[in-house]
Amino acid sequence: MHKLFITAVVLFITAGYSFSQELRATWIARNSLSSKETLARTIDSLASANFNVIYINVWSRGYPLWKSEVFNNHTGVYIDPVYNGRDILAEAIAEAHKHGMHVEAWFEYGFVGGWTGNQPPGAKGPIFEAHPNWVAKKQNGGEIDNSNFYWMVHTRVDVQNFIIDLCKEMVLNYDLDGIELDRIRYSSLEYGYDEYTDSLYKAEHGGVSPPTIISDPTWIRWRADKLNEFMVKTYDSIKTINPHINISNAPSLYSSGSYTAYNSFCQDWVGWLQQGSVDNVQVQSYVGSPSAFSNILDYIISIVPDLTKVYPSFAINPGGNQITQSQINEFITITRNKGFKGNSIWYFTDLQPHFTFLRNGLYSEKVYPPHSSYDWREYYDITTLLQPTKLTISGNWISSTIFGYTGLSLYTDNTSAAEIQYSFGVPVTGYYEVYTYNVTSVNRTDSARITVTDKNGNQTVTFVNQLDNNKRRWVKLGDFELQEGNRNVIKIDNSNLVAGKLLSADAAMIKLNRRLSPEVVTGMKNEGELKKKSGNRLKIYPNPFKEDTTIDYKRSVSFADAIKSKGGTAEVMLYDGQKHSFFNKEPYLTQTTDAMLKHVIKVLKP
Repeated sequence: MHKLFITAVVLFITAGYSFSQELRATWIARNSLSSKETLARTIDSLASANFNVIYINVWSRGYPLWKSEVFNNHTGVYIDPVYNGRDILAEAIAEAHKHGMHVEAWFEYGFVGGWTGNQPPGAKGPIFEAHPNWVAKKQNGGEIDNSNFYWMVHTRVDVQNFIIDLCKEMVLNYDLDGIELDRIRYSSLEYGYDEYTDSLYKAEHGGVSPPTIISDPTWIRWRADKLNEFMVKTYDSIKTINPHINISNAPSLYSSGSYTAYNSFCQDWVGWLQQGSVDNVQVQSYVGSPSAFSNILDYIISIVPDLTKVYPSFAINPGGNQITQSQINEFITITRNKGFKGNSIWYFTDLQPHFTFLRNGLYSEKVYPPHSSYDWREYYDITTLLQPTKLTISGNWISSTIFGYTGLSLYTDNTSAAEIQYSFGVPVTGYYEVYTYNVTSVNRTDSARITVTDKNGNQTVTFVNQLDNNKRRWVKLGDFELQEGNRNVIKIDNSNLVAGKLLSADAAMIKLNRRLSPEVVTGMKNEGELKKKSGNRLKIYPNPFKEDTTIDYKRSVSFADAIKSKGGTAEVMLYDGQKHSFFNKEPYLTQTTDAMLKHVIKVLKP
């Protein structure tokens, strides 16, 4: 009989975690995006309060907040001019993932394509300049809604494809955890009377025009069905590119006895859940009392069969009337007691005064989102100037007066050769995003030379601008395959530094890219799965193992099934701080093994 020797090599991953699941999410709106520092402080404070998901604004007031080729192809504009030179989505990913937090791209404005507040008089926004026939219309011919927004025609295939293309672009180019759609609805029942929608309705109803009564039940149903079809197409388009993206939505419900989203906005989010076109929803129910909130949750329970797909949302300041900290506790407790798996809270700005209260109370432990594994975002490492054992420094480096990631940064000139090598504890083999913490100043180089060495010893040189303030803080150097273990990954040197310029050096970071390495081993998918398997037994068969067998222990694949896939019967010996032996005399292996192996990456050398 052979033995398997197993080492739990990534125990550090779970430090600080409770193996329970609860969504603790909030929205980050434009008022937290004024600078990279402001956004970083926002995310740091959320992480310190044990929040685990952020919805970062990426589609706002008729503009993307990342450098969008799709938008540029339509309009000649890449990004909201307010954020020229920046990439809000990339900044949020860098800052949040270093805490293990999930990032969902929040399409706040959905079908809204323009706003009067950021345009000259009479202008509607760049997408409508490019496509004047995309503007949605009311029955009376009006276009602008009560919030000074212009909406795109919901039923147009080209409009729908435009929104889907924006989503696909992000999923293809960013290591996102999810996309949260918003305003996938009509502004009001007054809309739907544009020429395109009229023609489409007539084509499907024997030439009959849409009803003139805006609340006609068949007319609401038809418009809702068109949105439902859009949601299916969006879901399938995104999942085809990356099935691991969590697709969510932020619909509304403001009544304990009426399906208000549907009745007022043609938004059939219950239908989305039933047809599987969202993974989960963050239902907006912004009311001022726990009893009103409780009643709305009871109504949700009556219309939704699977509560695991619903995260109730509440506001700290509903209608301008701030709720108390005691009421915050009540809202969260009501959510838990009724069987829901967490809350989204509106929104960061209003939450700030309550972080200490939450961290010392109901959010005292770090937990992970219910729709994810506990370590989906836990593979990363940061090397700072305060870790001399991870640095190899040569040449003349001087302490600067400019702060970096953990204190004062360093700088050098070109008078003699100088370099710093950064090593990392690479937790598992896979593709990593590699970052430098860029310190900028008016006397720095515009081409800091940084070399990255990958798993195979290939070296890639990148030149980083240390003059541009938009390039300060974390700058991504690229995606590189790295080998598990202690590795020298980054080198910064002054070999191309010109006289009169200085070169900054500070921290560096690696984090597993889940877009490129989704199948890197993770732990048990969720606590429920762990409990379900305890006490069960699975047969392990047949004999024999071969001496060169290697078994990959992948996410949500049981250890017993992994052995079974290779064939064989084994005595198992575990090393997880203590030694354990299991003898499969029957031959059986208890599923207790799976619980003990929740940290294991590979089963080696049977």
